[in-house]
Amino acid sequence: MPVSRDVVASPRERILRVAGDLFYAYGINAIGVDTIVAQSGAAKTTLYANFGSKDELVAAYLRHRSQTWRVYLTDQLQRHARTPRQRLLAVFDILGEAVVDPLFRGCPFINATAELPDTSRPAREVVAEHRAWLRELLRGFAAQAGLHNPAEAAAELQMLYDAVLVSAQVEGSAASARRARKMAQLILRG
Repeated sequence: MPVSRDVVASPRERILRVAGDLFYAYGINAIGVDTIVAQSGAAKTTLYANFGSKDELVAAYLRHRSQTWRVYLTDQLQRHARTPRQRLLAVFDILGEAVVDPLFRGCPFINATAELPDTSRPAREVVAEHRAWLRELLRGFAAQAGLHNPAEAAAELQMLYDAVLVSAQVEGSAASARRARKMAQLILRG
């Protein structure tokens, strides 16, 4: 008989999974600690013992999303493309696949930034770290591809990346990823 992952998950893991699902589906500000506690089956004292505050729980949720996306994107880029130039374009193919998932509710990092305007919040630090990682990934590929100004190319490609995520959330389709890929080709031509 298979064991449910909730049976083997620690209370911390259960809280983080439930909070992450709720924050992503409904928004950070719409979900309170009482809802998370009720749905995770953990005590409020357990939540605070593991995370200290809702702010720290939100930061942990975003950190987990970042780590998961980094592994997924890196793996998919290795599978989709061989050269740095192909990898820069494949980013948009991968986004196009991700945004058609029925559970897609936009970029968790953009959403968190919109909901948490105070830049001193722990979650905003995680957002900044995630965006810096993505920018450096793009810059590295741009440098390897021999682009004249890799930092500028990375900034432009990251802007397209963000636009895909916002447009797809509004439009509910992968059309923005296809358009962004065409625009990325122009950037790669220099």
